[in-house]
Amino acid sequence: MSDTDPETTHMDTLSAYALTVATASNRNEICKAAEHAAVMTMGHSLFTVMAFDRERMEVERFYTSDPENYPAGGRKKKRDTDWGQFVLLDGQTYIGANDEDIRRNFDDHEIIAGLGLCSVINIPIKRMGVTIGTMNLLDTTAHYDERDACMGAIIAMGLVSAIQ
Repeated sequence: MSDTDPETTHMDTLSAYALTVATASNRNEICKAAEHAAVMTMGHSLFTVMAFDRERMEVERFYTSDPENYPAGGRKKKRDTDWGQFVLLDGQTYIGANDEDIRRNFDDHEIIAGLGLCSVINIPIKRMGVTIGTMNLLDTTAHYDERDACMGAIIAMGLVSAIQ
């Protein structure tokens, strides 16, 4: 393999990410490193990290690549939603490939569409098998696949320490 091989580049990216997570002094530093690792390995136009409040069945954004449209502190109620069951309670990665997937699962679908985003991957962040948050990436139509879900799960593991 050459140094320009995508596998080598991804391993270098993940290695640098792991080192940053291990030595970070605050959660913003970890989230910035996760955002960088995600864009280098999976690509995205919007990246957010949300903490999950199981009792309230809602998520709260504490990191965003777009503070104007998706500021930190934003909350989303997920009680009695298919997405909430699948991602938050069952701990499964959700991949939405088009506008209809976005419309069906997200109340803010008009904002998402207005940003030209049509696909999403929501990766649960888990501590000892329990979902404590989500890492969310959005991009153009049909951007994400199962390979991205695997890569995202690795990156999401580093975010465990960022969620208090």
